Amino acid sequence: MTTKKKKFRYRAISLKEILKQMKQNIDLMIDLSYSAIKFGSKEIADEAYKIEQRIHELTFLLTFQIIQTQAGGLKKAKKLEPIVVMGYSIDKISDALSDIARVIYINSDISKFTHLMWDFVPEPIVKIKVAESCNFIGQIRKEVHFRSKYGVDLIAIRRDEKWLFNRDTKILENDILIVKGEKESIMQLKQECYDLQPITFIFEEKPKETIFNLEDEDILEMFKDIKLSYVQITDISETMTELALVALFFNNYEVAEDVLEMEELMDGLNITFEKDLLELAKLVNNPRDLTGILRIVFSCELIADAASTIAESIIKGFEPHRILQKAIAETSEIVGRETLSEDSYFRDKTYKEIQHRRYKRGFHIIALKRENKWIYSFRPDFTFEMGDLIIGLGPKESVDEWKRCVNPQKFKEEN
Repeated sequence: MTTKKKKFRYRAISLKEILKQMKQNIDLMIDLSYSAIKFGSKEIADEAYKIEQRIHELTFLLTFQIIQTQAGGLKKAKKLEPIVVMGYSIDKISDALSDIARVIYINSDISKFTHLMWDFVPEPIVKIKVAESCNFIGQIRKEVHFRSKYGVDLIAIRRDEKWLFNRDTKILENDILIVKGEKESIMQLKQECYDLQPITFIFEEKPKETIFNLEDEDILEMFKDIKLSYVQITDISETMTELALVALFFNNYEVAEDVLEMEELMDGLNITFEKDLLELAKLVNNPRDLTGILRIVFSCELIADAASTIAESIIKGFEPHRILQKAIAETSEIVGRETLSEDSYFRDKTYKEIQHRRYKRGFHIIALKRENKWIYSFRPDFTFEMGDLIIGLGPKESVDEWKRCVNPQKFKEEN
């Protein structure tokens, strides 16, 4: 993949705004990078690469602003350490995510492997272009109600070379909508936008061909373990990044501990996966077909290490710098970490059922812990049970209603 380098011009920007943009960009890049290899989309890989370049620029600006404006000795410098750690770690994560996305260029057959994981793949991400006849041109993004009306999440809007994340952004003709959703919902929205271009990746539930001879019993048995480990590794690295940023932005010690617990699990999974993959290499016709898979897993380990570095800065007890506090105060989201109680509205309901506004309240479930097992991806028929520890992220204005859904008794006691 070749991209023409553009000259970077320095423009003064506040540390608060830099931090805000870094978080927004890395959140989007996570979705795009994993989707690129899950769906074999070079188009989405290109979008992830563009965001990586922007994060490099933001990392430079972050360092430059700190050097330029923050004098005052060791004591003041120490307070900025979590911000420096965050910037460095996000830059490392963006490098690894870009490597994951670019595997589609290095190993074009990678989609034949990832399609075998289709049962575990979450909602796909696609680009939809807003054409002239679209009826919500001129409307503000938040007033279109993409999730409730169309059943998709609008992740971002790309306008020319700009990425727009603000919920008050007005939608214009030729905007590119980056959306996540089920196949039927995506196709409906494409019709509403009068986007006649075909979707660039395959929606079939089963691949037409595969790089493995799954009729060979030895390969089939080995592949079951590799499949499970691969899905866990990619899910954990994605979840760790999201939780590490949540822990930092909300100074949440418990979530930071969850991240470090996941890293221990990640280390064990990586060792097992590498051993299994080397055994599988003996049985396949062309071991080079496994190069892309190995590269993805290696990048996931780098992401997990960077996420744990962010979490460790919270465990050490650093208080958020006033700049970070301002960024936190202005964010529209908040983290919820609640245990599902006996009288919970979530109890015995499926994941599909709690997507209803009555239960979801705008919250996205990042991860769930059941006894000693972490769960990161949820099939529609996944059923919630009493005692499940749920970590969610959603709007501040509805956090109380969400907590009441998860643990009504605790909500009553606190209020």
